Amino acid sequence: MSQEERTCPKCRGSMRRGELQIPIERLHPQSISPYSSGALFGGMPTFEEVNVGKPYWEERTGEKKGVIFKREEAKRLTISGFRCTRCGYIELYAQDK
Repeated sequence: MSQEERTCPKCRGSMRRGELQIPIERLHPQSISPYSSGALFGGMPTFEEVNVGKPYWEERTGEKKGVIFKREEAKRLTISGFRCTRCGYIELYAQDK
């Protein structure tokens, strides 16, 4: 993916480079204890938003590797892309790390 100016294929607006981020919610371990009063009386555990690294694309290579157990190898690629500043169209690309 080159750094040149990109135009949107939908509306001809300008495209801005960016990365896909996926935040997830995770339970606090202490909030789900069976001995806590919240768990006994139907209280809701608290949540914390955590960003767990960058997403990736995984594909099978077709090669089998391993000494005892042969397993098909997988290749991981990073995901990045462009977003149109006018219409919001997004193009994503998988690239070698």
